[in-house]
Formats: sequence, structure tokens, C-alpha cells
Amino acid sequence: MSSKRRIRRNQCGRKVRHADEVQARKAIWKLAKAYGGGLGFMNAYRCPHCSGCHTGHANAMARK
Repeated sequence: MSSKRRIRRNQCGRKVRHADEVQARKAIWKLAKAYGGGLGFMNAYRCPHCSGCHTGHANAMARK
């Protein structure tokens, strides 16, 4: 059985934390500009562990 601290470290520890969803979306926009666009599959989401926002790939349900 994994501890809650280990789960948090695996899900949140190495990711960039943004203050709010607006800042996270700006980070996605900067990535799209740097890599020539095409980052429509990226998503900003609120983290349940750190109360910040992260960016990541949209899950399969969100893509449909």
C-alpha cells in the first residue's frame, strides 16, 4: 500500500506549479508558440494535492 505522501510526490512533485489556471494556460500558449503550435491536446487543471494548477495532456474523455 502506498502512502499519501508518495502518491502526491509521484503525481505532483516534478510538475511545474502555476498560481492559477490563467497562468497555466499562458504556459501552454508559450509552449505552442515555441514549438510551432499544435498543442490543442494540452490542458490546464487544478491539482488536488497542492491546490495549484498544472499543465498536461487532456484525458481521452476530454478529447471527444
